[in-house]
This record gives sequence, C-alpha cells and structure tokens, in this order.
Amino acid sequence: MSTPTDTAPDNNLLAVLRRLPGRAQILLLADGVNAFGIGMVLPFLLIYLTEVRHINIRVAAAALAVTAVASFLSGLVWGALLDRYRHRIVMPAVMLLAAIGSCLYAFVDRPGVAIAVAALVGIAGGGVGPVVRTMFATVVPPKERTVFFGLQFGVFNAAVGLGVLLGGVLVNGTLGRYQLLWIINGLTFLFMAVFLAVAPIEAGKKPAQEVGDADAGPKPSYRLVLRNPVVVLIIATMSLAAVFYYGLFESVLPGYLTINHAVPARGVAGAFVINVVVVVVAQFVVIPRLGQVRRTSWLTASGLLWGVSWLLVLAAGQSSGTTALVLLFVSSVPFGAAEVMVTPVLAALLNDVVDDQVRGRANALFAFATTGGSIAGPAIAAAMLPVGNGVPLVAGLAVGCLFMLLPTALLRRRLGSDADKPHDDQPGPAAAAEAEPPAPGSAPSAAAAHTSSA
Repeated sequence: MSTPTDTAPDNNLLAVLRRLPGRAQILLLADGVNAFGIGMVLPFLLIYLTEVRHINIRVAAAALAVTAVASFLSGLVWGALLDRYRHRIVMPAVMLLAAIGSCLYAFVDRPGVAIAVAALVGIAGGGVGPVVRTMFATVVPPKERTVFFGLQFGVFNAAVGLGVLLGGVLVNGTLGRYQLLWIINGLTFLFMAVFLAVAPIEAGKKPAQEVGDADAGPKPSYRLVLRNPVVVLIIATMSLAAVFYYGLFESVLPGYLTINHAVPARGVAGAFVINVVVVVVAQFVVIPRLGQVRRTSWLTASGLLWGVSWLLVLAAGQSSGTTALVLLFVSSVPFGAAEVMVTPVLAALLNDVVDDQVRGRANALFAFATTGGSIAGPAIAAAMLPVGNGVPLVAGLAVGCLFMLLPTALLRRRLGSDADKPHDDQPGPAAAAEAEPPAPGSAPSAAAAHTSSA
C-alpha cells in the first residue's frame, strides 16, 4: 500500500520551490529583487522626462523608441557573447551596464543626454533577457525547467507590481524623488551584477570548442541554431504571441475603446488591474501543473483564450455603459491566464532542445522575437486604429491569435509525447545526441529536438 507521501501530488508553489536546487532558489530571489527595481521606474520615464526635466515630449518618446530599437539589435550580440565567453564575465557585465544606465537617468537634463542614456539602457536591456534565461537554464534540471520558468514568470510579475506600487508612493513630483527611483533601480542591477559575479552559475557549461578541433562539430553560430526545426517553430510561436498579444494589448485595447467612447479611462485602468491580478493568481493554478500537461496543449489553449479575449474586447467596443464594462473586465481574465501559459512553456522548451554551446544565442533569438513584437505592436496600432474605428484591427487580432495553433501543431508532431511532456527520466540534449547522432552538417542539438517522433 502506498503511503500518503507517495501519492500526494506536489501541486503547490511551496512544493515546487522545495524541489528546486538551492542555487535556483537563490537566483529566483535575486531576480525578484531586480524586478522590483524595474517596477519602481517602469511607469514614470515619460512623466519624468517631460514634466520634471522639461524635455520636449517628442524627444522623450524618441528616447523610448531608441531604447526599444537598441535592445532589439543588441540582444543578438549578447547571445553570441554568452556562448563565446564565460558566464561569470558576460552576465555581470550586462547587469553592470544596466546599473550605470539607470543611474545616469537620474542626472539627465538635456535632450541629447536623454537619447544617449536611452541608447545605453537599450544596449544593456538587450542582454538582460538572454542572461536571465540562460542562467536559469544552467542551474535548473531539464525536468523542472517548465515549472521553474513559470515560477520565475510569476515572481517577476509580482515583484514588478510591488515596485510600481512603491514607486507611486515615493514619487511626489519633485526632482529628488524621481532621482531616488532611478538610483534604487540602478542599485538592484548592481546587486544582480555582484551576485552573478560570485554565484556558482556555470555548472554544466562546457568549455568553448576550439577552432580546428575535428571532433568539435560545427562552429556555434545563429545559423547553426536555426538549423534545428524545433527552435524555428518555437521562435515562430513566440513571434506570433508577441505581435498578436504582447505588442498590442497595451496600445490597441485602450485605443479601440477610447475611439468608440465605450468605456471611460477609469474602466480601462480597471481592466489592466484585473489583468495583473489574474496573472499573479494564475500562478497558483497553472504553474504546479505545467509539467503535468503537454506543453503544446498549453500553447494551443493560450491561442484560443487570446482569440476569445479579443472577441470580447470587440464586443465591448460596440457596446456602452455597464455592458461594455462587464465585457471588458471579463476579457481581462483569459488575457492574463493565457499569458502565464506562453512565455514559461516556450522558454523551457527552447532550453531543453539546445545545448550549452548555443544556449546564449537561442535565448537571444527568443528575446529578439519578443522585443520585435513590442516594437511592431504600437506601429500597427497607430496605422490601423483609425480604420473603421479599430473594428477590423481587433477582429484581425482575434483571428491572428489562431495562427499560433499552426506552429504549435507542427511542434506536437516534431516533439512527440516524451519531449512534449517532460518526465523524470527524460534525457537532456547531450544524452539524446549520443543516442541518435546528428546527420553530417546538422546542429549538434538537433537530435535532442527529436527525442521521439510522432
């Protein structure tokens, strides 16, 4: 007869935390501190530059754009550096650069300086995402990655939310208070830099291959990463999610409802609050079950939920009063629930199908897809919202979310049940590569993507 401890499922967040290696728990805490600092400044940059530093709003908006573009372009460079040099060098360098950029914002007083600092922050920001995902994948066992990335996603969002709340309390319109926010944010990046310099985060990372080594295989490159069809499908799925949700939610939703005079500004703000609450609460329901359900099932569900959410927003914009408000608030629930399912699942799957030689590049491509959506989203919103009062755009988003089902279906066929739903005895990329040698000229990690065929 089984004992209660044998049958009781570990389906709560505390149990998930206890299963993780000590290094992963400490890194999770450090990342939460860093996220808290990010949240403190997140909503205030435009206000700070225009109302406190009296910089023209066009220049302030340009600074935001410069940061986004610099982050978009620099990420691929940081990914290559992560694969070429030791993590203990590259990871602290990224965080130190971010710390300097944040602290410099506290002393911005001219338009040219604002643009220069924005570029520096963007260059550093392009490396933060790849660094965080790479270091977590390095210290977390493959069978726990899906759950862990979900947990990290939840901790990050909760810490950002707390940072936003404290930032709102501290800000009182004076220059000194705004400067304090950016210096605190810089100190959290500095804390992360020091932590990464001394933390044992390179366990399992193999030495870089020497050029000319006949047994080393192909030289690590982005082309090598993209030879893996599973990686391409993962990046394609993330790109679709970034365009049809992450990049457009914050711009299309308020813009569409405002154009149609359906919901007041306070109602839109309430919808965003509900979305954040759902994202945090959903961690307790979704995260413990991430490793118990096929990954492609989570991705399919997220595409369907986002499609339903956009249809509810479409209906809200064509309604008014209480009906519009209820439809909007209801739409925020599946929006937030689906958000918890996408990024953690894809990030874990990506790190399962690549090896340490190209892990930095793979995570940089993942960040590249996400950042691309955040750049394309506002541009699409600006161009399409005036057309038909935004109705064609929102309807198109509802249909576009269904496109996520195409690469997801191909992923299910490529992965098979073993890789799609990790088990305790699932081999990592290296073991899979030994069991099934890659064809000449293919990526070493390609074999790991085909742990079993459908």
